[in-house]
Amino acid sequence: MDLEVTGKKALILGGSRGIGWYTAQLLANEGCTVGLCARGAEGVEQAVASLKEQSGNDGHYGAAADLSDGAATRRFVSDAISALGGVDMLIHNASGFGDGSEEGWERSFQVDMMAGVRAVEEALPALKESSAASITFVGSMASKFYFGNRSSYGPAKAAMRAYANELAQEFGRDGIRANVISPGAVWFPGGSWDQRKQQMPDFYAKVEKRIPLGRLGTGEELGRIISFVASPAGMWINAAHIVADGGQVAAVD
Repeated sequence: MDLEVTGKKALILGGSRGIGWYTAQLLANEGCTVGLCARGAEGVEQAVASLKEQSGNDGHYGAAADLSDGAATRRFVSDAISALGGVDMLIHNASGFGDGSEEGWERSFQVDMMAGVRAVEEALPALKESSAASITFVGSMASKFYFGNRSSYGPAKAAMRAYANELAQEFGRDGIRANVISPGAVWFPGGSWDQRKQQMPDFYAKVEKRIPLGRLGTGEELGRIISFVASPAGMWINAAHIVADGGQVAAVD
């Protein structure tokens, strides 16, 4: 299937590794020009260099940005839009992974929620100029299911779902779609589930067993789902919460 992203521009918050990286890689290889950020400058530089080499497109852009900092978030989005010459797809993949402490709650609020709000506000004028604009948030099944550990992570992702719906309802008339994709447990090299697999193999095996498909999802699989929903190929998907957990959560939304 043609995602129709050739010549399009995508911004990915949290795009140097993990799900964000697989999404960036796929979009770039499909002809999209990508701007991405992450906290570590070295990781960003490596990611952008790899995108340029793989896609043959020297237009990709990256910058280090602390998304808990409002000014830094807005600056990245503004600079990336200038570097790319516009934006069609805004993808917020970053998370603060906050715990139940007050500091954890603050980090989740700033990174998971407010970074998305600030990025959207900064990108809206450019998105309104696009003929295929979309806003895609990477949420979590923790936004609807209690996994046994109280934290700020799930509630922050739940707030993201309500925010995306408001954006979809208000800016649909401007041709801007907004959706949330919620993964379950996802494995990729160096990720949190890779660490659990190495450090707690029995626990990891139990999680695998509870998933109907018998394994965890992969970064590549989530990247394909995100890319489809964000792209013009997913044009009629709007105001949606899309579960991408392989059936891990045995519930009806």
